[in-house]
Amino acid sequence: MAKSNAAVQFAGHFQAVVGELAGRLEKKGGSIVEVVSRLAQPKNEQVLDQIVETLVGLINIFRVKIGGRKNIAKVVKASACACDNSIVERCVLQTGCERLVTIETFTVEHFDNPEPSDTEIEAEHIKRGLKRPDVDHVIHFVEQYKHLPVEGRPIIFYLQNPVPDAGNRGVLFLWRSGAIRNLGWLWIDPGPRLTRPCSFAGVRE
Repeated sequence: MAKSNAAVQFAGHFQAVVGELAGRLEKKGGSIVEVVSRLAQPKNEQVLDQIVETLVGLINIFRVKIGGRKNIAKVVKASACACDNSIVERCVLQTGCERLVTIETFTVEHFDNPEPSDTEIEAEHIKRGLKRPDVDHVIHFVEQYKHLPVEGRPIIFYLQNPVPDAGNRGVLFLWRSGAIRNLGWLWIDPGPRLTRPCSFAGVRE
């Protein structure tokens, strides 16, 4: 029944999107039928690639509500995520007026170097106009997006206020093993490179 409901919901969303696109094209003198017909031609593969890049961008943008009355222990509990106890012990969430922020992720595929260094990742944040998240962003993200991350594609959060430990930088690391999600500290030395497929998260306010 759940799959059936999901299929019906998808069909409704798909119809609504196609209808919206058709209406916008008509206002500019175009036709959805003509566009689809042209996209089906092999010579328009580059256009399809551009469309895919745009759609992927939408997938990697998340609106997150932060603030409120819950303390970090309650938010972590609501997230149903196995969280390192030291995160709850060391960190405090801001409470009060709720507000929305945007979290964007980008993958290692965006780098020319398949194994980007700590410094290169920081530079990519700056290039994209993203700020490093703080603990509030991470904890509320984990609570509100329980389907993430995908197994084998962890999400790394370079914190605005890193926790030093013998010269290394503390980074929050969100990963999945089957149905279990985990959030813990990842200590990255400035020298060695990250070698596993992963995404990096930044904040746009």
